[in-house]
Amino acid sequence: MNPYRRTAAFTLVEVLVSATIVVVLMGIMISMTDQTQRLVRSTSAKVEQFQVARVGFEAMTRRLAQATLNTYWDYKYGKNGLAESYQRSAELRFTTGLTTTLTAGTGANGNIRPGHGVFFHLPNGAVEDQIVFGSLDHLINVAGYFVEIGTDKDTLPPFLEKFVPARKRYRLMEMMQPSEKLKTYKYDIASSPAYWFAPLVTGTDRPVRVLAENVVALIVLPRLSVADEVQWMRDTGKDPKDPKNRPVLAPLYSYDTTNDKVVDPVLNPRNQLPPVLQVAMVAVDEPGGKLLEDKFGSDPYLGINYSSLFRDPKSLEDDPSTSAPNDGDLSKLEAILTKNRVTYRIFTTNVSVRGAKWSRSQIR
Repeated sequence: MNPYRRTAAFTLVEVLVSATIVVVLMGIMISMTDQTQRLVRSTSAKVEQFQVARVGFEAMTRRLAQATLNTYWDYKYGKNGLAESYQRSAELRFTTGLTTTLTAGTGANGNIRPGHGVFFHLPNGAVEDQIVFGSLDHLINVAGYFVEIGTDKDTLPPFLEKFVPARKRYRLMEMMQPSEKLKTYKYDIASSPAYWFAPLVTGTDRPVRVLAENVVALIVLPRLSVADEVQWMRDTGKDPKDPKNRPVLAPLYSYDTTNDKVVDPVLNPRNQLPPVLQVAMVAVDEPGGKLLEDKFGSDPYLGINYSSLFRDPKSLEDDPSTSAPNDGDLSKLEAILTKNRVTYRIFTTNVSVRGAKWSRSQIR
């Protein structure tokens, strides 16, 4: 065996080239891993953000389904003071509409409340004194939901106020008045129609909490059941197959169970809960909320113009004044958010109000 036989080996150049290739491949793998981790974190954050909005949306719709009026039939007296017939009556109330309109003239805490609000009674049993009233879990409460724009300065702990800047955001608010503080019967409904809920929304010491952040719109539209809508269209000679012919139970989205001025008995809300509530909610993610604050911080509405949005129920999903499809108020709001590169989600549902017993007759 020849000890001087030559053996195959890598040259220094080959080793350097191989090492370089390995380093490049490792760099690519690390970059791909980092990008994947960033994408996972970003997606998880968005999922978590919209999960909070979804939980708030579901909690709100569950409460709305529990709305009650506890209606009963009472005597209707004529001008001679004698009972002539029976009429539907109720001591509890339900109302929807533009929050700024519903709470006008009752003071304000500096926050802006765009969009719709809904306020009602329900047997939730929320009390402050759990020792005395805790076992009465069906006591009546006044509840409400609305969107509010403001900072979280008042919710920050005192030791954090100097270190954490206040964030200006849209928020979905829940109002729940404890049963022992119920003031529904304190005010005369004729002279003070909103005082059973308005001070709870606009006051300083109010029973309100944040249900979900970055909710930029809440739309509540009371409607009849599908069967009642079809029957109304047939009775009025309109084509039931055309959605544009649907009866408007809540003009301007306004519905008030104390309203006795409606002439059409089919659409009379007097002491009647709406059978169905069409509810829509638009939420943006936290980066989108921060973007709106950074870009439109000086604008009270953070760049979203509500002056012409969600005023006419017929324009909610489709604008009847144009021939283009799906160009209603929801689409216009989507266009505003898309233009500002804000990620958003729209939550919609039809809530069947279990306590509703709709009738065309007000008198028996």
